[in-house]
Amino acid sequence: MTLRILLAEDNENLAQILARFIESRGDTVVRAATGTQTVRELAKGDIDLLLLDLGLPEISGVEILQKIRKSSKLASLPVIIITGVYKGDKYATAALKLGVQHYLEKPFGRETLEAALNETAKEINSGQQPSLLNRLLLIYNAKKSGLLTIGNLSPITFVKGEPSSFLAKGKKDFPEFLLAKGSIAIDDMQAFLESGEERIFFTESGILSFDELATESQLYLTKLLTENLSKSEGITFEENSGSEVHPLLHLSIPKAVYDAVKIFPEQFQAENFISKNSALFPARTCLFYRRANLIAMRETDILTLEKINGQRTVAELLKESGATQEPALFINFLHLMGMIALNKSPGDEASPDFHLKTLFNRPIEESRIMEDLVIDFTDIVEEVADNVVSAMGSSGMAAPLSEQEISFEQAVQREFALVKDKDYYAIFGMTPAKFSFNTLKEAYFAKTREYSPERFMELSGSTSAKAQEILSIYADAYNTLSNVVAKERYDEMLNDNMTMGIDGKQDGKLHARIQFQSGKVFLDMGEYENAEKALQEAYTLEPDNSSHAAFLAWAIYNNSSNSKSRAALDKARSLLSKSLQIEKIPEAFAFRGWMLYDEGRDGLAEGEFAKALRINQKEPTALKGMKLLNEKRESEKKGVFRRLFN
Repeated sequence: MTLRILLAEDNENLAQILARFIESRGDTVVRAATGTQTVRELAKGDIDLLLLDLGLPEISGVEILQKIRKSSKLASLPVIIITGVYKGDKYATAALKLGVQHYLEKPFGRETLEAALNETAKEINSGQQPSLLNRLLLIYNAKKSGLLTIGNLSPITFVKGEPSSFLAKGKKDFPEFLLAKGSIAIDDMQAFLESGEERIFFTESGILSFDELATESQLYLTKLLTENLSKSEGITFEENSGSEVHPLLHLSIPKAVYDAVKIFPEQFQAENFISKNSALFPARTCLFYRRANLIAMRETDILTLEKINGQRTVAELLKESGATQEPALFINFLHLMGMIALNKSPGDEASPDFHLKTLFNRPIEESRIMEDLVIDFTDIVEEVADNVVSAMGSSGMAAPLSEQEISFEQAVQREFALVKDKDYYAIFGMTPAKFSFNTLKEAYFAKTREYSPERFMELSGSTSAKAQEILSIYADAYNTLSNVVAKERYDEMLNDNMTMGIDGKQDGKLHARIQFQSGKVFLDMGEYENAEKALQEAYTLEPDNSSHAAFLAWAIYNNSSNSKSRAALDKARSLLSKSLQIEKIPEAFAFRGWMLYDEGRDGLAEGEFAKALRINQKEPTALKGMKLLNEKRESEKKGVFRRLFN
């Protein structure tokens, strides 16, 4: 079967390459370069698969994915993510929660894309409905509420991803379960069916006490789900429908699936898992730390888990365990729950992204896990820089520890009300008299890490906008306040020529790095005025950094408010010259080439683009410039031929 694939990618060069590759497989490609175009194509309803870039303009890919999963028409549409911005395990985990099985980070290879397309096409062409296990994982990961029906059995009500009740009215399965256990007599069963009432009838009529009814209901619900996990026919889920009936229940999906692996191992096909994944390297994800304590793991499984470190293959782990089926089933369970990733090569594991006191319901010991939690100054530099990127436009999420805690949606709304009218000092819990860069850095890091790369996809549209505004306020406050210290420190270095320690040079370098990263993000967003401010700060702190000078020049040149200022343009050219004197970086050549192109000096522009590409064959600005020059020449040739033949 030929697939009709919607390719949503705004990078023209990449889109052409991907389209040619997909068409070479015999499939049909529909292209969209913006989020708006993507939504319009999806609305036509003739798409089999969506190949989605998360960084689309107008409407982001993240928002499109949210809308798809909330749509009754498109909820089951297969999606393959391709992204160059939202990188890392947290984003892949977030996509998993929205039913995305393939998350490809740019640059990815032909084989990786082909494998994702083949696997997805196989699922589409088979026409096979997803199993109950897959549906349960989707409901749980996406925290959906609704009514799950399995054939003629009692429908199950879900609230935020967890089963909370089942509707036994007029159904024989639950009373037959009670009868088989000897908990009720056949006359009691008949009376229940004739009553046309719900389970509470057994207590109201004096057949079972309320506690007995609750216990039996919990046991039956567990049995109903776990013994049907491999079933795929006759299963439906209606979001935001159904009602809860007493007694209310609580069944943890991770625990239920974990128990099912032991009780019904045939549903998890250990041999098939081994044959497909024996050469892959299991590594803990962030979700591992969120879900490990939801399960009372057996000692043998804990021993297997302690051998997983991102450096051993599945085959090596099975060999070390001295068995195959049981550890394979356990590793399969961890993978199904998103608690481990199966990588093609060795790599580092994720660390907890929250305060973790115990693991496996026991205190964390001094071990490799504790060592992972130690953060030195280098780690802080990396994490703060990453959070500035998030503050300037990334999306993210992290699941709450329990349903009893305040939801992230409510937390965002509360935070928005608190920070909107506060002065910048108050936002970070400081006063002008007690201001220091270290305190600012710690406060900023603590606040922005709450918006980790999992959470935005859980938010409604209006709350998501508030969250983005909160991050914008944090970033503005941080940049404004840190300027005070940066200026003071810079003056100290100039006047006193002191050798400064961790609170001096290192802080300056950290701040310069943050400002440079912020400026690049603003450039990508087209906010050139903000980009110029941030990059000017980075350049002021580190004037001998070639990249800082080059990107500041580019921001000045693109800032529309500078278009009529000859002094600003001269400054941009001077900065590019200085950048190339410090170090010949491809960006500086590319930016200078673009300025020459705009002046109509095509020959000189081509020379600068060529210099950039000799250093970096993939430099995007230079590639774009070369493409425009070639298109211009082709157009001019056609014009000449047209005039000759006319």
